[in-house]
Order: sequence, then structure tokens, then C-alpha cells
Amino acid sequence: MTNQPTRWLWRAALGVVVAVSLVVIAGPYRARLVGAAVGSRQPENRPAPCLAGTAVPIMDSPHIDPSEASAVTYNSNPPTSGPHFPYVAAPGIYTEPIADGLTVHALEHGHVVIDYGPDTTAGDLAALVDIAKRHPADVLLRPRPGLTGVALTAWSRLDHLDTFDRSRVEVFVERLAGRYDHGWTRTDPC
Repeated sequence: MTNQPTRWLWRAALGVVVAVSLVVIAGPYRARLVGAAVGSRQPENRPAPCLAGTAVPIMDSPHIDPSEASAVTYNSNPPTSGPHFPYVAAPGIYTEPIADGLTVHALEHGHVVIDYGPDTTAGDLAALVDIAKRHPADVLLRPRPGLTGVALTAWSRLDHLDTFDRSRVEVFVERLAGRYDHGWTRTDPC
């Protein structure tokens, strides 16, 4: 016959070991796991003048229902943080406009969004498509009605180009892709 208090003690000890193991294993990923469920809270701003583009203050970035999107006012155009949908647009080349709620979520996952206006020439668009194809895991390219020129966005960064500049676009993508993913991914802001 087994001793009931001993069996209970072993079960409790096993439960504690499992709980501690989960905390230790999930520790480095906790911000990403929580962020994936509820969006991002306003982290520290990193102005980092050494980076491409201009720093934009980070807004609280909770998940919202698409029906709430019309009530959102972003602090930049195109947005670089803020309320967004609980699902994300995948990196890629889009020929139709995509809701800001989707692209902000892409930024939150470390992607770079390249917006181009209706005045973009066929040659410049072909060059932007080429850049997006060379960075398939990092870049989301989309048309943006009402935009003049090209706008580059990453989490808390914006660069507006009146005319296409391949070098400037490449530097922006290379320096800022993956810099933020539900939290800063590097200790050095640059």
C-alpha cells in the first residue's frame, strides 16, 4: 500500500519543477509571447540619430478590431507604431493598398514597409519591386493613395523621399529590418 502523503508530496514537487522549468525556458521569449497575444506596450523610445530616417515617438500599440480603425489617429503618416489588428500582413509585394492596422503589426514584428505614391514612375516601381524581392523576409511593399514619392517605415522610424533613391532605400532596409520584434532586439540603439 502506498503512502498518500508521500504521493502528494511527489506530485507537488513535480508541479513546482515543471512550473519553474517553463518560466526559465519561456523567460527570454516572454515579451514576444505576451506581445503576440495583446500587442506592444509603449517601450522606451530610441531616437538613435545614427540610424536612417527620423525617429518618431512610439505610441501604445494594442490590438484593435478592424471596426475600430477609423477612430485611430497615428502620430505619423504612414504610421510607425500604434494600434493595429491582431493579425499581420506578410512581407511581400502588394499591388493594392493595405490597411495601416496590418502594416503597423508588420512593423511590430521587425519588418520594413515601403509605401509608394501614385506618382511613382514605372522605372522606380520596378526598382522598389527589385529591392522587395531581394529582402523577401523583411519588406512589405504597397501603394499608398495620397502619398507623394516614397515613404519608408520601420518601428519608430520614418523616411520620406520626394524622389526615389535606391541607396537610401537599401540602407533603411538593411539597418532597420529586425531591429524591433515586440521589443528591441539589440541593446545598442544603432
